[in-house]
Amino acid sequence: MPVGEAFLSATLGVLFDRMASRPVLDFFKSQQLNAPLKKLKNKLTIINRVLDDAEDKRHTDPFVKQWHDELKDVVYDAEDLLDEIASEDQQSKIEAGSQTIIGKVQAFASSHNPFKRGKNAKLEKILGTLEDLVYQKDALGLKDGTGGKPS
Repeated sequence: MPVGEAFLSATLGVLFDRMASRPVLDFFKSQQLNAPLKKLKNKLTIINRVLDDAEDKRHTDPFVKQWHDELKDVVYDAEDLLDEIASEDQQSKIEAGSQTIIGKVQAFASSHNPFKRGKNAKLEKILGTLEDLVYQKDALGLKDGTGGKPS
């Protein structure tokens, strides 16, 4: 598999690792979003299983190429979302080291801020796109290969 093709597979592997990281798990738990996180993992696992076949067929089938391009976009969107979550976690840890009681109360009050609601909206959009891609994989004849959820 050429380097360019291996990149998307590697990116999916990184996403699985990030989804299992403490900051991401804590964010999803604090927002009561464990079910969407599980759905995200499941959809990415299903897609990862057909990725080798899609990467082979995208060179000869324009519909598979379009599917693959859309997959790249949504994988990058998911990666960006998880990066935002990890960055916010780092920032809050830095700020927590110097907070007073008043600052902690303000931080708690802002825990349900529009920034987090924006993440929820991004997650829903990502899940919707992944749902479409999972549905389309069968119509495109993409077969289960050696891919799967990385351990």
